[in-house]
Amino acid sequence: MADASLTALFEDSVQVSTNDLTCDLHPCEVDQNEEPSRILLGKLYCYSRLGRKAIHGSLRIAWSTLTGWSWKEREDGLLQFTFQTRMDAENVLLRRPWLVCGYLLVLMPWPSWLTPMEVVFDQTPIWVRLKSIPPFYWNKTNLQELASKVPTVYELLGHIEKNFKRGSFGMGTLRFRATADVNKLLFSGFYLRRKGIKDLWIQYQYERLPKLCFKCEVLADDHRYCFKTPTIIKDANGAFFPMYGT
Repeated sequence: MADASLTALFEDSVQVSTNDLTCDLHPCEVDQNEEPSRILLGKLYCYSRLGRKAIHGSLRIAWSTLTGWSWKEREDGLLQFTFQTRMDAENVLLRRPWLVCGYLLVLMPWPSWLTPMEVVFDQTPIWVRLKSIPPFYWNKTNLQELASKVPTVYELLGHIEKNFKRGSFGMGTLRFRATADVNKLLFSGFYLRRKGIKDLWIQYQYERLPKLCFKCEVLADDHRYCFKTPTIIKDANGAFFPMYGT
């Protein structure tokens, strides 16, 4: 409810409603030469500024199979990539994550109804690998539980689902694609409690990790600028060791 004193203060003012300042534009009038489906926006998580030559050189090697692509740095700090075909843009998205000089480049589609500042760059696909899972625990329910510890979104490889359906599957190593939040810590691992024998440490291994902070294990942080308190683990013998890194 509006404050009575404020209402009285503005009674003599010229009052304009939001409806008076709202209008509609006609959609589907996009320049065909700048088709949104061929354009990707990127945000480079790097605290130190990289030169244009360094960025272009790194991506030229990574995208050596693609031709006719170009990029520019926008005034808002985002990177705009234009590809020769829609298929090239989709291929780049499917092969994420991408690193530029060791730093994470988050690429996202640019929907034609959004401004660049409305595109969110807080998530990136990432591949995760788990090794040495005992056969006793190798079932679909457990594998889904293991995968769900990384993010809220994950995708088990198709052959795993098919093998469970027909009753035959490999054991020991699980590899899946996850969507990680760059502002949240990566799940490092956990101790699997086992009766009568020593608990087993299950380590989560992330493929193609960028430079990240080993104090907090956040993709968007740089250890040189991170002032968070490091996470320390205390084992059963009273020994301390870092949760992340060595």
